Amino acid sequence: MNKFFTILGEPEIVTDVRRRVLREFQDLEFYEEGHRYVLNGQSLPSVSNVAHRFIREPFNEQLQAKRYAEKHGETPEHWIQQWRQNSFRATTLGTKTHAYGESLGYLRAGMPERICPLIQPQYMPEYDFLAPIHPKEEAVLKFMNEMPCSMHLVINEAKVHSGKNPCQERNLREKIAGTFDMLYYQDGTDGQPEGFVILDYKTNANLASEYNRKYGKMLREPFNAMTEEDLSLYTIQLSLYALMLEDIGIPIISRRIVWLKDSEYQIVPVEDVSEKLRQVL
Repeated sequence: MNKFFTILGEPEIVTDVRRRVLREFQDLEFYEEGHRYVLNGQSLPSVSNVAHRFIREPFNEQLQAKRYAEKHGETPEHWIQQWRQNSFRATTLGTKTHAYGESLGYLRAGMPERICPLIQPQYMPEYDFLAPIHPKEEAVLKFMNEMPCSMHLVINEAKVHSGKNPCQERNLREKIAGTFDMLYYQDGTDGQPEGFVILDYKTNANLASEYNRKYGKMLREPFNAMTEEDLSLYTIQLSLYALMLEDIGIPIISRRIVWLKDSEYQIVPVEDVSEKLRQVL
């Protein structure tokens, strides 16, 4: 799916930026097994793993299961199994929802041939309809239906890495790789600022942690003003993606989470923390 393509009637700047993204990151390889990024034979840490470095106390499954069993009964092994099964279910749902979102984005751009194999059985070519079969997918459909005409798709599911800035001092000290969900060009015709917008689908039940907010559990420096919660980790992730695009000359004016709920969605703009990342990484 990394071949160059054009969309009928799109602004020239969109075509040019898509070509640049595909050209600049064409050497980055991704292996589904193990979720590995490889560049010139070197394995790179993922954006998600790097964001989790800023958690002060990573989750200790064995310790927490023991405590949970003492409080709620059953054995620690029982709760570990429950947690892992729930995580697997959430991850599987997230993967399928992302595939639906990627496929619907390309279908709306007139490219049904780019529908993911996983989603292909949901496609009705006679009506050019991609059927949502889960409330999260219904939320994606609603998001796409309500997207303004001023938004032009550049690319979905693009794999990128750091280290491309022509000014060496601006590059991160280590190579990092990741995959963002969507890059769009906002053309400014609806009164909104003109420029490129990066967006990521999220299917979490919650983005914020009320417990950590209540007890002041914060991330490590330089993000010690941010609560330890998914919203903060996603803020770091989106800035890392944006940073990698800015390194190849694509300025990002906005970073947004598309939070998918049951048949509804919420757009959550997040802070730009790119400069802090350049300093610490």
